Amino acid sequence: MSRREAFSFFYQGLEKVIPLAEQLRVHILVEPEQNLLMENSQQFKEFIKEVRSPSVGLNFDIGHFFCAGEGPGEAFQELFPWIGHVHLEDIAPSRVHHHLIPGQGAIDLLKTLKTLLRTGYRGDLSLELYTYADRPVEAGQASLKYLLPLFQEAGFDPKELLARSGNEDQT
Repeated sequence: MSRREAFSFFYQGLEKVIPLAEQLRVHILVEPEQNLLMENSQQFKEFIKEVRSPSVGLNFDIGHFFCAGEGPGEAFQELFPWIGHVHLEDIAPSRVHHHLIPGQGAIDLLKTLKTLLRTGYRGDLSLELYTYADRPVEAGQASLKYLLPLFQEAGFDPKELLARSGNEDQT
């Protein structure tokens, strides 16, 4: 099917669920991803112009925008009004879609985190490391070890971050 037809089906599906989402005050967050219907900032902005509900927004996956050839910091700033959640991971310099522990790839995470702080983003941010399903504890610990100093360097308050994550005992 053509992209136009696919988007038409997508909009029709959203129209069916938006009224309930609005009633329940929940958000429907769309996540662009390489090689799917919507891959990048421009395609998301074209999509969202046709949506007439504040209940529809963006799940900003830092790695996906990097894979699509965009700078995550720049894309975040451009798409900030619609962002309702952030997925964090790293990606290899090849930009192949394979989630890595932060610090093991090529994304400028410090620049991206500074952008989050500068824009005033106060929503949730979660690690997305499904590629480490066989060792989630080690992946989480390695990620925290790398990210906590980076968040602090970016200007975030580490105690606030840990309190929001439920990991206050990490300080």
